[in-house]
Amino acid sequence: MKEKNFAQARQVLTDAIRQHSEASADAQLYRYKMEALNELISVENRKIYLNTKPDTVSFFNYMYELYVTGLQCDSVEQKALAEKQAEGKKAVPKLRTGIGQSLLPYRKNLLNAGKYYYSKKSYADAFRFFDMYVQTKSADVFIDTKGNSILADPDDMVDVSVLSALSAYGSSNYSGVMTYLPESLKDESVLPQMLEIGAKTSAELADTIQMVRYLEQGFEAYPDVEYFFVTLVKYYNDHGDYAHSLEKVQRMTTLHPQRRDYWYMEGTELVLLDRHDEAIQAFQQCIDIKADDAEAWASIGSVHLYQAHVAYENFDLPKSNPAYNKQKNAITQLYRQACTAFEQSRKFDENNTSLWLEGLREVYFKLNRGKALRALERYQ
Repeated sequence: MKEKNFAQARQVLTDAIRQHSEASADAQLYRYKMEALNELISVENRKIYLNTKPDTVSFFNYMYELYVTGLQCDSVEQKALAEKQAEGKKAVPKLRTGIGQSLLPYRKNLLNAGKYYYSKKSYADAFRFFDMYVQTKSADVFIDTKGNSILADPDDMVDVSVLSALSAYGSSNYSGVMTYLPESLKDESVLPQMLEIGAKTSAELADTIQMVRYLEQGFEAYPDVEYFFVTLVKYYNDHGDYAHSLEKVQRMTTLHPQRRDYWYMEGTELVLLDRHDEAIQAFQQCIDIKADDAEAWASIGSVHLYQAHVAYENFDLPKSNPAYNKQKNAITQLYRQACTAFEQSRKFDENNTSLWLEGLREVYFKLNRGKALRALERYQ
């Protein structure tokens, strides 16, 4: 230190503290390290002001290390004081005020460093600085003897929390995201993004309950944000909760009655809930919007075909029963309706045989339309 070789002094002190328990318990050594770091920061600071090739990264890293060392210094001193007080000795902190005064000039630089790394997409580094800035807002080293803060930080807790959460998410630091997410959610301008990050982070942390809460909150406030809607519907469908899926889809058909895709999704959910007549109505809405909707026509055909299967399975009346012909005709009518729908699907998308081919084969067979059935052989 006397020879002004501050880089070597910093290294000697760092090694001593790391390697020797006696040194790591000596608050004064941390204070010396702070002085060395302050000198190194001053060198880079002068370069910045004189524009003589400053090393910005070194400047920021020294500054971060100064904060870490300062907090360590205070912690070590407080531990020593507590031990003395436990022995009944009078103990007064000697370093705390000086630590705070040494750190104070770099508050704004700490924040700027976070923004610098964030702009470079170095999110892990950005988080380090944002986190240090926020966590030290209430640090004991910044509290004077009267209990008042000596900081002059602006009212930026929400803004910096947003940056902290974004940086944490960008570096897959999911615990860091959850630390800053509650405060970040107070910023209405980025609330949809924060809710999405909250849901994705909860999923990474295997906290399904919290994930669904964020998704529901997002969908309630921002139904047109595709992520909330699609993820919720998929989640409920994957868990067999089709009623909740339908609830979400029906909100979208109400909000956007001319959006064909939402009606098709509603029809699909209704099929899963065995509400087949309502499903046909939903698929019909698709056709009302887009008459040549081959997929919707095929879905209507599939529903009628399913209804015919169910009716046939339950058809056990003897021919002598007066209701025999009526029920048989009802089944035939379902096959005819299915046939019409599949033929429409074929008409509008003949190349997509997966929509209509198997359906037509069955209904042509059931309706004794041999010629039409043989004509399908060319699609083999």
